[in-house]
Amino acid sequence: MKKRGQVTVFAIVGVIIAALVVLFLVIRNQIYIGGANIEDLEKEFPQIQGHIDDCLKEVGEKYIVLIGKQGGYLTTNPGTFRQNQGVGINYLCYNIEGKPECSNRGLRLFDIKTSLERGMLDEVNSCLDIDQFDKIGLNAERGTLKLNVDIGEDTVILNANLPIKISKGDTETQRNSFSAELEYPLGRLYNSAKDIVDSEAVYGDIDTLTYSVLKTKLTGKLYVVQKLQPYPDELFILKIKDVPRKEKEFVFQFFIQDRGL
Repeated sequence: MKKRGQVTVFAIVGVIIAALVVLFLVIRNQIYIGGANIEDLEKEFPQIQGHIDDCLKEVGEKYIVLIGKQGGYLTTNPGTFRQNQGVGINYLCYNIEGKPECSNRGLRLFDIKTSLERGMLDEVNSCLDIDQFDKIGLNAERGTLKLNVDIGEDTVILNANLPIKISKGDTETQRNSFSAELEYPLGRLYNSAKDIVDSEAVYGDIDTLTYSVLKTKLTGKLYVVQKLQPYPDELFILKIKDVPRKEKEFVFQFFIQDRGL
């Protein structure tokens, strides 16, 4: 009888242990013990999102400011620019010998967009450090980055197509799209630069004061258009007063070649 009772006890204990194992396996994917459910894993994405946003904004601001200072181009090829105060500023209209008009270089907003996308790609890739999230117990993997730049009048939106997969245990989740918005009037100032260059190319001149006043009245934005004459060229400096902020105004500047005639 004693042995039979011991066998019964062991059988009951075995059943209890088996039940506990099954219960553990069932709830393992619902709590954060060696795994995670989808909801818990999704909660980890904001910090990854924040890191990607920071990279997009840091690199984006650098390149947007640079392309404005250099007249819509990130490159300065021989014969296409002039140095001014340490900055290579591009010509947007070339001299036509003996004529007041100039030859329009034909800069398009699409050209600025593609220059930013290509120019920023390597630097954004270098900025991203997805592996750092392995230290908090996540297995983070990234795919190939593709950038799309959307230039509005007063904002530039940087869209990153970047597959990011995070996993823990047997559970994984993925996001592919990230974006950052920067408040720079790149599109607005490009349009003004185009107005000025088109006028110089057709008529050989533009009244910058009249232009500034008219644009300010039409848009409610305080346009500032300066025309300087570092011989023999003309330098145009465009900005919206106090944008993006008073202590750090964004400028779009360019040269018209050889206006000394």
